[in-house]
Amino acid sequence: MMVWTKGCGLIAIGCVGAVTLWASAAGASGFQLKEQSSEGLGNAYAGSTAKAYDPSTAFFNPAGMTRLKGNQGSMTAALVMPQARFSGSASTVFGTPVTGVDGGDAADDAMLPSIYGVYTLTDDLRFGLAINTPFGMSTSYSNDWVGRYQALDSYLQSTSIMPSLAYRVTDNLSVSAGPVFQYTGVRLTTAVNNMGLAPGDGLQKLNGEDLGFGFNLAAMWEFDENSRIGVNYRSQVEHTFDGKVKYHGVSPLLAQSRGLVNSDASADLTTPDVLSVGVYHAFNPEWAVVADAAWTRWSVFDELRVDADQGADSLTEENWHDTVFVALGGIWTPNENWTFRGGVAYDMTPIPDKYRTARIPGEDRYWLSGGASYHFEDWLSVDAGYAHVFVKDSSLHETTSQGTVEGTYENSIDILSIGATLRF
Repeated sequence: MMVWTKGCGLIAIGCVGAVTLWASAAGASGFQLKEQSSEGLGNAYAGSTAKAYDPSTAFFNPAGMTRLKGNQGSMTAALVMPQARFSGSASTVFGTPVTGVDGGDAADDAMLPSIYGVYTLTDDLRFGLAINTPFGMSTSYSNDWVGRYQALDSYLQSTSIMPSLAYRVTDNLSVSAGPVFQYTGVRLTTAVNNMGLAPGDGLQKLNGEDLGFGFNLAAMWEFDENSRIGVNYRSQVEHTFDGKVKYHGVSPLLAQSRGLVNSDASADLTTPDVLSVGVYHAFNPEWAVVADAAWTRWSVFDELRVDADQGADSLTEENWHDTVFVALGGIWTPNENWTFRGGVAYDMTPIPDKYRTARIPGEDRYWLSGGASYHFEDWLSVDAGYAHVFVKDSSLHETTSQGTVEGTYENSIDILSIGATLRF
C-alpha cells in the first residue's frame, strides 16, 4: 500500500492549474519526472545543468540565468507514453489462486506542462520562476486483474513553484538560491477480498495532500564563452499528509474483524534531494558536446506508513536506494535558424527487486533522444524533442495481508515534447 504521498503573472497562475490537471506519468526512475524541457529532451537532458540556452535553466540550474539577455519566458509540454504490461498469477493468503486477467497496460499516458520566466533586474542580477511537476506517477489496472488485492489505481503528483535569484559574482562565476514550494497529492485504491462473505470485491480508497517547502542552490563557472560547468542542488521536501481512508462494499463481518472502517488518517512522505553536475563545450560555432550526471537520494523512501485514527494501520517496507543518472549528447548548429540535438542516457532504478510493488514496477532505463530548434526571429524560437526509453523487464513478487502476486512486466516509454521561447 502506498501513501499519499514580473513577465509571468497570469500565465504562471494558469500553468499551475494546467500542471495540477495534467501531470501524472513517471518518466524517470522511481516517480521522478525529467520531462521539463523540450530543448533538453533532444539531448536526453545531457548538459541541462550547464547549457543555459533558454528560461528552463530557471529549473535545471538557475545560476545560468545570468547568461540570458533581457526578459524571457517559455512554455513546454511533454506527452509521456509509458507501457507496463504484466503477465503472471496471484494467490490469496490461504494459497487459493485468484481468478482474473493480466491487467493490460497499467501505465497511464500523461501530458506534462511546464512554464519558465527570467526577468533582468540589473546587468548582473536575474529573477527566475519555474513551475512544473518534478515528481509524479500513475498506474491503473482493470478491476478484474489478478493483482487487484495489491493495487488498482495509484496516483501521485507534486507540483513545484520555484522562484530564484541569480547573481554574477565575477566574469566567470554565477550563483543562485531560492525556495521551493511543493504541493503533493496522492490517491490510491485497492480491491478487498470479501472471501465469499459478500458478493464481489470491496474497495479501499486512500487520499491526501500537503504543501511542503525546500530550497535550491546552484552555481556556474564559465571558463570562456565556449566551455562551462554547472552544479545544482534541490533539497528534499518533507510532507505530512492529513487524509482519509474509505471502504466501499466490504462485508460487515470482515470490516469488523479486520478494522476496515472509514477514518481520517495521516502519513509522512519525503521527496528526495537531487544533486546534478553538467558540462558544456563548443568546439566551434557549429558543434558542441554536453554531459550531465545526477545523484538522487531515494534512500529517504524507506517505508510507507499510514496511521488511521480508527481501525487498521498500514506499514509497507520500501527500502529504495540512491541512484545515478548519466547522459551524453551533441549539438549541431548548421546555420542561424536551425539547431539539431541528440543524446543517450542511463537512468538507474531505485527499487530493489525484493521490494518492487505493482504500484511502481520500475527498472533501469536507457534513453535514446533527438530534437531540433528553429529560431524564427531573435524574439521567438520553437523546440521539439522525442525520446524512446528502453526499460528492462521487471520482476514482481509482492506479498501483502491479502495474498501474493508474482510475474513480470514488459516496459517501455515514448516521450514527445514541444515548446516555445519568447524574448522581449
